[in-house]
Amino acid sequence: MINSNFEQRTERRNRLIGLLRSESYWKTSELREQLGISQRTLMRELAELRRAGYPVESERGRGGGIRLNGRWGVDRLQLSHYEVVELILSLAIMESLQSPLLTSNLKAIKQKLFQAFPQEQRSSVSNIRKRIMIGDNAGANTVSRYTAPEPHLSENIAEAFLEQRCLEIDYQSDTGEQTTRVIEAQYILLNWPIWYITAWDHLRSSSRMFRIDRIQNARPVRGHFKLKPIEVFIGIYTPFYQSI
Repeated sequence: MINSNFEQRTERRNRLIGLLRSESYWKTSELREQLGISQRTLMRELAELRRAGYPVESERGRGGGIRLNGRWGVDRLQLSHYEVVELILSLAIMESLQSPLLTSNLKAIKQKLFQAFPQEQRSSVSNIRKRIMIGDNAGANTVSRYTAPEPHLSENIAEAFLEQRCLEIDYQSDTGEQTTRVIEAQYILLNWPIWYITAWDHLRSSSRMFRIDRIQNARPVRGHFKLKPIEVFIGIYTPFYQSI
């Protein structure tokens, strides 16, 4: 019974939060009707939300109601650091495209977003950001021969990259040669829209760069790797890329 009551209260509170987010304000009578609770219970739930840090505000008088402070937003999102990286990466890609419209504030938005998360999460995100590099857009001739990789293939590569796990790939070079090798996906580079993996290649015992769209298959294998300096992989090309 105790567990059942707790689950009901948790579900009710989650519904209340969802309702408050969905509209600019609510009358208490409307909230009571939506939740099927008394005025006393509603006031208790709102007080609990305030104690938990939610900026619930009450406006008295005709036309007033209950609302969440309009400035409340990103800092309350529950995102994993991988999701944060994807969001920041999306902004960085848009910035690199140099669109003349609606992109002038992207750099500031990236920094504000990054600073909105707890210190521990910022540290994890920062380490991954340094491994994702963005350069110029790919040339027309290169793009004409590009084919987007299958989703499951991209997911395996991304997982190995983020978790610093070794990856076995079947790769076809630009000359058509096919090989199977184990690599360490140390860094990834984007020349929009083409992604490259800058990796330590166990087959050649040296650094290599692989176009993701030329990877036929990718399978995570046992073993994690340690990061090497970016200069080991792209050397003199380093100044032409910027981390996100």
